[in-house]
Amino acid sequence: MSNYWKFGGQVIMLIIAMGFTALAVNLFIACNIGSDTLTVLLEGLHKTTGRSLGLTSFIINMVLLAVALLLNRKAIGVSSFIYSFGIGPFINMLFPFISNMGLDHLQLFNKIIVVIVANFCYSITYVLLMRFGNGMYAIDAILRYLESKFGLRYDLGRIGVDAILLGTGYLCGGIVGIGTVIALLLTGPGTLLVERILLKGKGWIRKHAKNI
Repeated sequence: MSNYWKFGGQVIMLIIAMGFTALAVNLFIACNIGSDTLTVLLEGLHKTTGRSLGLTSFIINMVLLAVALLLNRKAIGVSSFIYSFGIGPFINMLFPFISNMGLDHLQLFNKIIVVIVANFCYSITYVLLMRFGNGMYAIDAILRYLESKFGLRYDLGRIGVDAILLGTGYLCGGIVGIGTVIALLLTGPGTLLVERILLKGKGWIRKHAKNI
């Protein structure tokens, strides 16, 4: 029975993670002050190759998963694949609601606040997959391998990877703005912050559950 509970918990965490990602993507798009770094890459490759965003996203995810499987197979699980290829419907489901909120009419300062919130939604997603799901996001699996093998801190590695995605996407014609810079600087450190908070909360729950 415990295995069923564990599997059910992982499914719930995966759904929540997808929800946070879908929310983050749509908030970035709705604010229209620059997308996150991966979206910049997808936009750039879409313009350069003429392929659809869906196909471009599929190819990029395939490449990332292949590299992650090669370097850190143990970190890749069912959640990794489902998340990589199943996030699209979640994004499409939230799009009508977020797009009708009129976030593009907000003042710049308020847009920046919304984008920061969106970025932390991404961080929550990555932590849920890393710590509570059945398989990490492919980029995180690669970064955790580099951290354990070469001592490269996750937050610095994430900034480096995001810089590569951003630079490549920009050269290919992707749209860059203030939101992109925020995503570049906050994703790595923000993920570590969220990880500490959630793990601390998990430890608190376990400690007090023994007294119930």
